[in-house]
Amino acid sequence: MNETYQNHVTDQICKVQTDKKLIAFYDRLLCASYNCFAQLHAKGEYAENGHKAHSLIGISIQDYSGGTGDRNIITRFHLAPEQLQFLLTRITAGFPEFEWSQSKIFGNPDAQGYSTAQQFFISRHVYNNKQEVQNSPWRIQIINGKGIKKQNRNGGSYMQAKSFVSEKTAFIQLTDMDLYMLLKRVDSYITNWEASYAPTLIGNGKQMLIQQRQAQQAAAPQYNQGQYATPDYYVA
Repeated sequence: MNETYQNHVTDQICKVQTDKKLIAFYDRLLCASYNCFAQLHAKGEYAENGHKAHSLIGISIQDYSGGTGDRNIITRFHLAPEQLQFLLTRITAGFPEFEWSQSKIFGNPDAQGYSTAQQFFISRHVYNNKQEVQNSPWRIQIINGKGIKKQNRNGGSYMQAKSFVSEKTAFIQLTDMDLYMLLKRVDSYITNWEASYAPTLIGNGKQMLIQQRQAQQAAAPQYNQGQYATPDYYVA
């Protein structure tokens, strides 16, 4: 029997769709490892499929104003849970004007020295270029392309200035209610995800921490020969 839409499993959290465009948010959340259990969210401490694991929310904007199929432009970006929760506060605080952006570059360079690069922009402006009040004051844009990756002193990477090359771009205009609904649902999902995974993660992590402290406490007399007291933070 063919799979129908009703029983198709998806990790899409929410979406807003118009007759020409669509924006959707997806679950890309990952738990921290047990030795970093108090973080809850993975922040690159371990690897999955050859890449450092990070707990993220995926964002996709589709622009099918030019048609479907090959003419359907799809751009993607990922933000940390806290970043989306921060954006929600900008709505609830009632900021009339707002701008925020982020750029990422990752992956191995190609033959020309370019790596995958992405840019994310979000803004709220009351008036358009003609000084007319906008019914949809929020604008979200995602640009996917490539750039030249450089290494900084602490081992991280950044994109060389003026090296970004855009390959595809899409944006969508949203009302206050549209964006509030999207971010509120994402925030609610993050909160419930944490509540779902936290008991096992924290329980196992704390048990490992207790065992670690007990082992260190037991080893302390042997190595210190009673000269040094066990620090308070080793006491379970």
